[in-house]
Amino acid sequence: MMPILLAMLLFAIDFGYLFLVANNVVTASRNGVLYSAQGYPSPAQGTLPSAGTSGSLSDTAGAAGIAAGDLAGLANMSTKTKVQVCSKAIGVTQTSSGYITKCNTYPSGSNQYTPDQDPESNSGLRLQRVDVTYVVTLPVGLNVFSFHTVAPLTIHSHVEMRAVD
Repeated sequence: MMPILLAMLLFAIDFGYLFLVANNVVTASRNGVLYSAQGYPSPAQGTLPSAGTSGSLSDTAGAAGIAAGDLAGLANMSTKTKVQVCSKAIGVTQTSSGYITKCNTYPSGSNQYTPDQDPESNSGLRLQRVDVTYVVTLPVGLNVFSFHTVAPLTIHSHVEMRAVD
C-alpha cells in the first residue's frame, strides 16, 4: 500500500507544480499586454510603453520585462521562457484591410506567432499582443520501468488588447 500512496503523493506534487506554472504564464501574458496597451496610469504619459529594451528577459523595462517578472520564481526561467510582444511601439504594417502590429521576441529569436489584425484598425485602434511560452520539466517526473510518464511540456498563453492610436 505504501508504494501506491507514495506514487500518488509524487504525482500530486507534479500536478501542483504544473498548475502553478500554468497560472503564472497566464498572469504574465495578461500583465504584459496590460502594460503594453496602457502603460502606467499617469496623465503625463503620452506614448505607449516600449516592448522591451534588450534581447534578454533580465531587463525589467518594457512589456517583456513585466511579463518575465511574473515568471521570476520559476525554475530556469531565463532559459525556458520566450516572450513575444506585438505592439504599436515597435511599428505597424499596413495591409489592404487595415493595420497589423509588428512583433519582437525576447530573448532574441524569431517570432513564433502571427499577430491578428484588429477589425477596427482603420478607426485608430491597434491590437497589442503578448505571447508567453514556458517549457515545464516536472520536479519529480516519475519513471516507471524506464517509461517516462510525462515528457517536458510547453505551456503557451497569449492575450490581446486594443490600444488607442
